[in-house]
Amino acid sequence: MLVRLALIATTLLASAACQAPASPVVSATPSSGVQPGGAFRTALSADIATLDPWNANDPNSLLVTRQIFETLVEYEPGSFRIVPKLARSWSVSPDGRMWTFVLRSGVKFHDGTDLDAAGVALNLERARLRDHPLRGATSPDRFRTYASLLEGFDDAGIVTRVDAPDASTVTITTRTPFGPLLADLAMPSFAIVSPASIRADPSGWATPASAAVAGTGPFVFRVGAWQREQQVTLERNAAYWARDRFGAALPYVDRVVFRPIRDETARIAEMRRGELDAVREITPGAVPTVSADPNLGLSNDRALGVAYLGISQLARPFDRIEVRRAIAMAVDKQLLAITMYAGNARGASQLLVPGMLGYDDSVVEFYRYDTAAAKRLLVDAGFPSGFTTELWYPATWRSSYPEPRRVADSIAADLARIGIVATVRAMDAAALRTDARADRVPLWLGELAGASADPDAFFPDGGAWAGDVVRELLRRARYEADASKRTELYKQVSKLIQQDAARIPLVHADTLVAASKKVRGLVLDPIGVEAYTAVWLGK
Repeated sequence: MLVRLALIATTLLASAACQAPASPVVSATPSSGVQPGGAFRTALSADIATLDPWNANDPNSLLVTRQIFETLVEYEPGSFRIVPKLARSWSVSPDGRMWTFVLRSGVKFHDGTDLDAAGVALNLERARLRDHPLRGATSPDRFRTYASLLEGFDDAGIVTRVDAPDASTVTITTRTPFGPLLADLAMPSFAIVSPASIRADPSGWATPASAAVAGTGPFVFRVGAWQREQQVTLERNAAYWARDRFGAALPYVDRVVFRPIRDETARIAEMRRGELDAVREITPGAVPTVSADPNLGLSNDRALGVAYLGISQLARPFDRIEVRRAIAMAVDKQLLAITMYAGNARGASQLLVPGMLGYDDSVVEFYRYDTAAAKRLLVDAGFPSGFTTELWYPATWRSSYPEPRRVADSIAADLARIGIVATVRAMDAAALRTDARADRVPLWLGELAGASADPDAFFPDGGAWAGDVVRELLRRARYEADASKRTELYKQVSKLIQQDAARIPLVHADTLVAASKKVRGLVLDPIGVEAYTAVWLGK
């Protein structure tokens, strides 16, 4: 124990309010200190796939589209609090089934057309209806991501209609009260595109050849801006509707340049030479190089996800709750966070993310790290000498597992200390998820990363593995519009999952961004893609 402590020492929302104020959503450094102009240059890990926010299914595409398009509501920068964006206010009916959004006045798309309720309704219908003529080439993954909202269980349909009773009002009617609605609408996928730009070129508006793509966002796409595998350049929207809190025009920079550079070493090298201003998704292995450069800074934010250790409840001896609890006590999360994630992770006490609606701040540990107590539980379960098993991990890099084999080896070493000998084995991530759902693997490394920042998204299977009581609590939370009631339901869920110990939360890994120290106003977003509205470049 002393050796482990020495190693540690040396290697060291939540609001869905019924009524929201019509307040600005962007804040920045006082305008008197801002130096406007210039180009903000950042790297992508791969080229984008589309300019259509609905059909964008990867973080690179969503990062670019977020600069062009905007949503009705959004997460406050750096938090899970939902605030107004294109809608200046919203309300929900007493029965929780009709949501009314009042749009900001005077907002125009980049093509000069007005933002109005009919255009918003078209965008939402385009996402909701599979056979909508302007839907575009939606991928199967995108459909599965928001299937709960768009189609509902048993294809009954959660959203039953979208209406525009007047030019500034949009109503969304749901079959039942639906708690995740606001959080889903705040995700970049539900951004609003100019209907005129879609109709002008239905088959080509979201491609590199686009001559029509238009949103309401801080940056504008011009013809030829997307040069495949080279760069995407967006120009400042001189007519952007939002202002900073001092009344100064936004955005501050003249353009944003995105360059796809697949190799991390190459991305960092270009940034160190001054050819890039920022690099996202820094892995722990690159942290020493960035930290050693006096011209660079490293920022971190908790990502929208949690790494966990999954345990099959069907395979012996894991059907014994004492065994599952022993495993939970055997994993040293603090050491894992420090040694495997370069200190850029925190031990997780539950499957939800801190700050999210439903997160229980009173729960600070899932189970206390205690190898002696874990051994006693194994004796009580009838395994005084331990047993052998297998621990499976995803074969490729994941956001929660930058080095999955090393994480698996670390956990296997922890289990060995209480007599459980686990052979580590790799599997394709998608295949591992399938086998885990079917209880074909005894232990595995899993990852929960919600399609939105709503707790409902962290239980995509409705909690089928957690038992009837948890499933019913999750069902009630899903079909409840009152945020305070939903919060209490999810706290109950977390406590029951803790008692059962079939999913052991490990760590919340940070999102790491390296940037030149000239960069100002860059606020990381836990949903994974930031708006560059308030970014500026200092001396």
